[in-house]
Amino acid sequence: MSSYTVSKLAQDAGVSVSVVRDYVLRGLLKPAGHTEGGYGLYDAHALERLRLVRALFEAGIGLGELARLCHALDAQAGNAGDCLAHLRALVAARREALALLDRQLAEMVAGTRRCTEAESHHG
Repeated sequence: MSSYTVSKLAQDAGVSVSVVRDYVLRGLLKPAGHTEGGYGLYDAHALERLRLVRALFEAGIGLGELARLCHALDAQAGNAGDCLAHLRALVAARREALALLDRQLAEMVAGTRRCTEAESHHG
């Protein structure tokens, strides 16, 4: 079994140590064990969880939603499926909002190109 310190876990997940510590304090991550000195040791499951939580966070999912999910997964409660379905709906809504934003930006780019081309023909 691979074990990770907080710093190694952070490095392998591409986040800062303070992010890992914050997630531990919020209950999003739990150490698999501890050293004799009381430092947390994390396993591959924690690395996978950290990567998932971080990806969801970067997709616009709030920490409250993430905490509900992690607590449901840790409790292996029946509502874990409901939490996952809810997060899928949030991600889908986010995807639609980003697609709309992308179309708006594309229209703006096309508009600025038309203005630039018109100015170059008149200049």
